[in-house]
Amino acid sequence: MKHKTSPLNGDFGIMIEGVSRQDLLDPVFQREAFDLRTKHGGLLAVRGPELADTSPEELLTWSEVFGAVEYEGMTAREDKMVKGFPILRIGNIRDEEGNLKASLARVPQLRTDDDIRYNPETRRPVWHTDSTFREHPPIGSVFHCKQAPDEGGETLFADMRTAYTRLDSVTKAKLDGLEAVCSLAHHDKKINKYSPDYPILTPEQRAANPPNRVPVVLKHPVSGEPALYGLNSSTCAILPKGEDIAQDVLDIADLEGDEHESVQILRGLLPTITGPDYTVKWTWQPGDIVSWDNRCTIHSATGYEYEKYSREMWRLTLLDRAQATAAE
Repeated sequence: MKHKTSPLNGDFGIMIEGVSRQDLLDPVFQREAFDLRTKHGGLLAVRGPELADTSPEELLTWSEVFGAVEYEGMTAREDKMVKGFPILRIGNIRDEEGNLKASLARVPQLRTDDDIRYNPETRRPVWHTDSTFREHPPIGSVFHCKQAPDEGGETLFADMRTAYTRLDSVTKAKLDGLEAVCSLAHHDKKINKYSPDYPILTPEQRAANPPNRVPVVLKHPVSGEPALYGLNSSTCAILPKGEDIAQDVLDIADLEGDEHESVQILRGLLPTITGPDYTVKWTWQPGDIVSWDNRCTIHSATGYEYEKYSREMWRLTLLDRAQATAAE
């Protein structure tokens, strides 16, 4: 590759610098970037002075290098979208009338890099894989920075491929036979407990959205490498593969928002696997585009001074191509 590349943390994550908008459309550059992303654990950043002016069309073309862009699931967020595109704005920007035109979730700002590591007492940062409660969870995302705060607002990533590799053989054998039970009703009730305005599912909605099961150890379909998987706010229990979840356990999870104690086998690893050996703190500059693979990474948002700084990010969600085609 003619561009300068820089590793982000050992063999986890790679940045390509000096990237132009034309590069994003170049099939040769696209193939090289895809291969680099796969080789470096599913985390790729591109940076260049032209990229701040990346158009929605160019971002869409670039995103399609890594998966099928999701067009559905934007209900009730139409005013937060880039008009005419499956691009969700995230941040605190407002329109001329003062209304938010981006999706805003307030989370704590990092005080020091020690805060990157998961804290079992505060359960922060909220490290996760996206939407594991869905029948076909998204395989990744693309984030593009339009405006960045002067401080804060970093995005954190952790390498679940290396995390699994470094587990002892007994732990690996135990995890290999397990599944995460991921429930949308549990996810929403969990959030509702600390944010009472957040809606919970009606009984009818709960019945229409049964839990999804995902492997705790996922073999990547491209690289073939195993990685830890299934960490999400929707994860309410960890069970042996194929074992039914007891209805009373599911009721407590869905109606009260409490995780079953079995989740600790996975959550208990978080303080280790979000330590410095496994993590990247990405500090955004306008124009940056980062693509990550949910099948071998976890990530977390961090906060900033919401009343002081402006932030605007564009986000696209990626689906497995075969599953997306089958759903059409």
